[in-house]
Amino acid sequence: MCADKRTSKYRRRGLLAAAAGTATLGLSGCLGSNTEQTEENRTPLSERTLRYGGVMALSGGLESVGTPIADAAKLPGKQLDTSDLEADIDWQIEDSETTAGGGIDAMRTLIDEDYPAIAGPLGSDVTLQAVQQASIPEEVVNCSPASTTPTLSILNDRGFSFRTAPSDSLQAVVAARLANNEHDASSAATLYISGDYGRQLSGAFATSFDSEVQRQVSFSDEYEEPLATALSDNPDLLFVVGYPEDGVEIFSHYYNGYAGDETVFTTDGMMDTSLPEQVGESMQGVYGTAPSSNGPGYDAFADRYESEYGQPPSIFTANGYDAAAVLLLANAAAGVNDGGAIREQMHSVVSQGGTEVTPDSLAEGIRHAAAGDPVEYRGASSEIVFNENGDVSGINYEYFHYEADGINVIEEVAPEVGA
Repeated sequence: MCADKRTSKYRRRGLLAAAAGTATLGLSGCLGSNTEQTEENRTPLSERTLRYGGVMALSGGLESVGTPIADAAKLPGKQLDTSDLEADIDWQIEDSETTAGGGIDAMRTLIDEDYPAIAGPLGSDVTLQAVQQASIPEEVVNCSPASTTPTLSILNDRGFSFRTAPSDSLQAVVAARLANNEHDASSAATLYISGDYGRQLSGAFATSFDSEVQRQVSFSDEYEEPLATALSDNPDLLFVVGYPEDGVEIFSHYYNGYAGDETVFTTDGMMDTSLPEQVGESMQGVYGTAPSSNGPGYDAFADRYESEYGQPPSIFTANGYDAAAVLLLANAAAGVNDGGAIREQMHSVVSQGGTEVTPDSLAEGIRHAAAGDPVEYRGASSEIVFNENGDVSGINYEYFHYEADGINVIEEVAPEVGA
């Protein structure tokens, strides 16, 4: 594996062999064919190279959480490479730099190199721009492990966009309920990163909070004035939405300039174990919510991840593994490196009734899918059942607080029915 700040790329045999899949790869951008692979015309798995890309945040605001997610997205490829699977595996990771422009460029790089399916991007605003300007027009499938904005659910994506992370509309309900019930907050203010991710979470929290929300204040590159504005009416609770590098700045200003009497809540974007170390012990009074990973395949994934990388999984890493695994299964079922054909298989490889596939049996699942047999992938992050919008459901949320040496999960909370 060779890697640098921008790109991580792996090919099992270096250059792709000029085998049966090569003619398909010659199609511009791996586009649009809905070729149905029957038993008679299905390319043998031994003559195939299963290809997938990844657009990950290897630098920028999400670097600290993006790098572990990228590692998780590589893991299915590494796992299959060391198995006795007949097919070759080819994957490539590009860095979005946690910016919309970087995400678009990274996506286009992979599309230009004929990757038909892409795990990522990370970050809602990056994903919204990259899929609308790159992957959807070029009919390439994407599956994001860490983009949670509700806006993704209503895109006119023609069925090419999926995600293994849940919508933030559910997280906001959980956070608001905890703020009311566990912390007896009768007033709140929100401080959120500008863009769709922060705006949607702030708005959904304000709608769900069963008391007064005094202010909803956005920030971008400057933190002191937005923080002062959010706290100007002395709310009981401050709801903060942003990324880890934002958290370092916001909480440093907060504890240096204010009494810190408010209850403070964060969300998934700041679930970073290094924050207390960077900010100081005062962060032990900060609470948060984030999607939990409770799929039937989680333990198998966690063992593999820790064995490969020497550390336990973290936020959205299980989702990263699942995104890549589902793309590989759909590719095998499609029988061709083609975005349109892979799109047609994304729902079928996670639907009930087929051979059960978990992170422990991925290679065998690939064989069944390639043979045209029905398979049911049971994920690490959740059961991974996509609805018509490409969203997953059945996700619970971790209610946590920061400690001097990391994060402690207090309990797991289920969203209310109908939330």
